[in-house]
Amino acid sequence: MRIAVYCASSDSAADKYRQDAALLGEAIGEGGHELVYGGGNIGSMRALALSARAAGASVISVIPHFFDDQGFTFEDSTEVHLTKDMQQRRRIMWERCDGAIALPGGFGTLEELAEFLTLNQLGILEKPLVLANLDRFWAPLLDLYDRMTAEGMLHLEIRDRVLVAPDGVSSLEVLLRWSRERKE
Repeated sequence: MRIAVYCASSDSAADKYRQDAALLGEAIGEGGHELVYGGGNIGSMRALALSARAAGASVISVIPHFFDDQGFTFEDSTEVHLTKDMQQRRRIMWERCDGAIALPGGFGTLEELAEFLTLNQLGILEKPLVLANLDRFWAPLLDLYDRMTAEGMLHLEIRDRVLVAPDGVSSLEVLLRWSRERKE
């Protein structure tokens, strides 16, 4: 399975986020899956990619030219796709994956998961997204989704497409279970 992972590029975030990303990368590699991610060599992105490669996964990096020009591309990528901008990066990532996981992150991660969910809502995609809710990181966003549903701005069937797990490795398990159930 090709798994897109959205996550933080911040080295100043707590170590627990990089550790969780590393455990997810290891599980992706050990499971024989491929990683599709933003191609960065800092923060959770680096921890994810390093452990995925060490565990034997192909690492498909999708990164804009302006980040590559600054030296931010993961040096041990199996494939590197340089894009003209962030929009093209997001598109390639959702086109190349079978499902996605959002680890804790900042505005970029939030933008990526919002677009992924919107494309599912519009019927352009039919791919799962799992929020890795480490230490309830995504709880305020999930509360907002519940409010959107209660206020009639989000249909319950769409709200139910937002899958949640307590950490990165559990998110992978949820994603794989969803995939198996769809095939049955």
